[in-house]
Amino acid sequence: MRFLVLLAIVGYASASVISPLVYGINAGDAQAAVIDATVAAQDQVRAVGESQARAAEAAVQWNTEAVRQASEAARDINENAYWNGVAASQNLVAAAQSQSAALSGAAAAARAAHLGVAPLGVAPLGVAPLGVAPLGVAPLGLGYAGLGLRGLGYRAW
Repeated sequence: MRFLVLLAIVGYASASVISPLVYGINAGDAQAAVIDATVAAQDQVRAVGESQARAAEAAVQWNTEAVRQASEAARDINENAYWNGVAASQNLVAAAQSQSAALSGAAAAARAAHLGVAPLGVAPLGVAPLGVAPLGVAPLGLGYAGLGLRGLGYRAW
């Protein structure tokens, strides 16, 4: 790029120096031509400098926008990962609570069957001791304990 600027300056200068010899111009005209050539060369150099400055500014703006978009994408990814982790931990806690409740219910049913007491008036498999379930009635009013089946090895489970 500097070579082109130098070439432009030399071109303008040589044209202004040679032209008086070719056309037979007086010294004042030759001096004016040299000044014109110098001003034109300076204008060219200034235009090149300004275009380079504009190109550098455009590159900086483009890079700034690219960095902004990349940081927004990274923020979105991290935010989604955080909330997905929160949701996963909440799901894990809910699953553990559900499993605990299921195990507690199974244990209560097993105890009730072994003791012959139906929890909350519901007789497991339709049986209750002596045909009466607490807070309810067993189907057909029969209970396995009342029939004497416990001694035969029958269990409610």
